[in-house]
Amino acid sequence: MWSEMAEEVVTIESRAVENHIVAIGGGKGGTGKSLITASIGICLADRGNEVLLVDADLGAANLHTFLGLEPPQISLSDFITKEKAAIDGVIIKTGINNLKLICGAKDMIGMANIAYGQKVKILNNIKKLNYRYILIDLGPGISFNALDFFLISNCGILITSPEPTSIENTYRFMRGILFRYLRNRISQKVVKSLIDKEVRQGDGKRFASVFDLLEAIERIEPSLGDDIARYLSTLDVKLIVNQARTERDRAIGQKMAISAMKYLGIPVDFLGSISYDNNVRKSLFQKKPLMSYFSHSKAFKEITEISQKISPRYQLGINFSPD
Repeated sequence: MWSEMAEEVVTIESRAVENHIVAIGGGKGGTGKSLITASIGICLADRGNEVLLVDADLGAANLHTFLGLEPPQISLSDFITKEKAAIDGVIIKTGINNLKLICGAKDMIGMANIAYGQKVKILNNIKKLNYRYILIDLGPGISFNALDFFLISNCGILITSPEPTSIENTYRFMRGILFRYLRNRISQKVVKSLIDKEVRQGDGKRFASVFDLLEAIERIEPSLGDDIARYLSTLDVKLIVNQARTERDRAIGQKMAISAMKYLGIPVDFLGSISYDNNVRKSLFQKKPLMSYFSHSKAFKEITEISQKISPRYQLGINFSPD
């Protein structure tokens, strides 16, 4: 079964949604994730869509900086600590038409390690807000925070740069998505131990591929086979290669998409690449949004094209509830 999935993914019916929630993350810091989140948000808002940006980097929030804003007085931490009873009480204006922001948590000890139930509460409240697009800027790495926000959103975009370390960490993030889902979904202790012990077989060797692991899981709990296959087919994962300098850099995205399907069974839609551009550095130092002040830049044009590929027509993925 799983060897066949490496070649073909089962398709299932999708359903329309009012809000299109997009989580934007990556396996490594410094790939331009927050800048791209802000830029895509500006592009979507400029086309007349109501857009909400959410800074979910609970340990080092700085999305406001990419919008040219000073650190705000209210943030997501005010909702987490119940200083604000409703999530819309922490939404602020950005000064850009149709674009609003929920800033990340203030510098409070422990805020980066909120419980899973709190994370689900945050997203469930975000889903009730009336915005055409809700873009969630995740923290770097493969923490449970980042993986859980990615999993319970409609669509996820991964940002990588051409550097080998960034590419490797992006694969780790995709692998983490799969194992985090399996860890939450599967009840049997024997199956969980296969995942928790660094995904090793009884002789201490790693499985040759994820499909070997899934076959082992299916032998223990046969009913999970169709569930996992269906879940993998509904994942809406997209990829952007940032800071591309050469044609070889631009080709990395398509190669990564092919490898993700072959070795992880995860379908990945390569949205395109964004060129290395000195105007990006200028916008950061001037604290001005790239899309508002550097419209002549090559990166501006590429991000604009990428933003046109983000569609709100379907909800793909899975909804989680607190443990």
